[in-house]
Amino acid sequence: MSAVLLVAGGLISLNFLTVLIGAGILTTKGIHPREVKWLSWLHGETEKVQSTIYAACPLTCSIDQ
Repeated sequence: MSAVLLVAGGLISLNFLTVLIGAGILTTKGIHPREVKWLSWLHGETEKVQSTIYAACPLTCSIDQ
């Protein structure tokens, strides 16, 4: 087996186990994903995104905002 493949497989496995252990710890503490603010994308709560207005747009297009 190639050393590169062995190291890559080890790193991927380590990351996978880290995620599983972290999820297990949060589950045992009773923390629900809705309680984690930075996971808002996970359950459909997105913040309102402001549209971009370019400097040349008032000269070339009409903006109705």
